Amino acid sequence: MSKNLSNASISHANGIITTKLYGIFNESSAESYRAELFKLVMGLKGKPFALLADISQVEGATPEAFDMVKHIINRLPEMGLVAKAYVYKGPVIRGIMYQRIPELVAMDYLFFTRFESAFEWLEQEYKSKLQSLS
Repeated sequence: MSKNLSNASISHANGIITTKLYGIFNESSAESYRAELFKLVMGLKGKPFALLADISQVEGATPEAFDMVKHIINRLPEMGLVAKAYVYKGPVIRGIMYQRIPELVAMDYLFFTRFESAFEWLEQEYKSKLQSLS
């Protein structure tokens, strides 16, 4: 029996999806996260949304997990993503993300060290993007 080394929670309110990830992710746990996230996004039926991903409690991830994150990041804009923010604790995971997912450089997002700051920025960014879409 394998031990579950990671966990993710996903919620949605007022156009903002909040995900909180914990532990060490492998291909299987990253796929479970992708499936749960995409199920919620598909339920929005193409409506614009913002994503706040709190990765401050992620301790590590396998290359296959980062490949899944890359897939998620590349698919979400075509599913209605208009703004994204990450909350991180230290430079290691963020640095690995830049290395493994070079597409991040061209995307509209910010990294924050405080959840509250990320949420405030994302809420404003989401409202601004909605106004420009109207």
